[in-house]
Amino acid sequence: MKNILLCFTAVFIAAIHLCKAQKQTVDPQIDTEFFIPVDQSKLYTRVIGNSEKPVIIALHGGPGAFSIDHEFYRDVFEKDYLVVYFDQRGGGLSDEFKDKSMLTTDQFVKDLDDVVNYIKDKYPNKKINLLGTSWGGTYGFLYLLKHQEKINSFISSSGFVDSPQRNFALISHERQLANDLLKKTNDTVKKKRYTEILTKLDEIETSGFKDFFHNMNKVRYEFPKDLGFDVYWARPELKEKKAKLLNDPAFFARVKYTPELLEKAIEKLEYINEVFMNTESYNNLNIVDKMDVIKKPVLIIQGEYDYAIGVEQGRTIYNALKNVPKKDKELLYVKNASHNTPFEAPEIYYNAMKTFFKKHN
Repeated sequence: MKNILLCFTAVFIAAIHLCKAQKQTVDPQIDTEFFIPVDQSKLYTRVIGNSEKPVIIALHGGPGAFSIDHEFYRDVFEKDYLVVYFDQRGGGLSDEFKDKSMLTTDQFVKDLDDVVNYIKDKYPNKKINLLGTSWGGTYGFLYLLKHQEKINSFISSSGFVDSPQRNFALISHERQLANDLLKKTNDTVKKKRYTEILTKLDEIETSGFKDFFHNMNKVRYEFPKDLGFDVYWARPELKEKKAKLLNDPAFFARVKYTPELLEKAIEKLEYINEVFMNTESYNNLNIVDKMDVIKKPVLIIQGEYDYAIGVEQGRTIYNALKNVPKKDKELLYVKNASHNTPFEAPEIYYNAMKTFFKKHN
């Protein structure tokens, strides 16, 4: 009997060591996909990264775009964090959604709260951080106004909190360029065009931004061609780098898209973006006076020539965060960059993000 007990004990101890060894060799890196239920819809979600680390929820741009941010964060965050990528309502691989009454900032904030709660339940006891780019940078602030207790820290990259300010800033910049060009040219055709632009800019400026979608296309895409600048690029020559990426089959494989899926996603983007851009509450969104309730750590990143949001927007955000301790709020203006900072200044851009999240996690 004694020998049997000794034998059993030895086997039991060996089994414990084997379990520990197996546990130690389990790869914490995961890559999984699922849909998160929200009001009358489902949101496509992909979670990639280290399942033992804090969470980063990526908020893509738009409104109406889709998350291919894995391409930009895979070598930056996915070894040290668990990164959640999801397509916002009606966008990308999420369910198509065309009910305009639910394509609002309030509904999107509610959707994000559903996402946060779902992730907290699925991956418990983890700090949750937000990282938003462009509209995603605005989206994160809208969420913090209502639910900051659920969030550990936030990076807003090229986001805005005062929509009229960004619109007025772009109009002012284009008016200055048109007036300067008008003085320098003797070409009657060009003089006529610059005068037309100035007249239209005056009309848009006094419109109250109630129906901004078509006007936005003029001031962001049409007029800049005549005025010799790019709203989204400080270094337009780098557009080729972005175009090359979007034609790379390996890129599509990494983000789990096909050219056909991408084409459909762009159609969905155009619909949702037009809905938002024709909504006065979005075009005149201004939360500056509400942001003093935010107390969580925040990093604001902006290209110094980002005319898509207005070159003063970063300072506006920083100053509005009155109750975030100075040690917990940072403002970075990236030199010689615009709205496409990951392409124009990747090293500065990613190092700032990594340093900030490391400090607060």
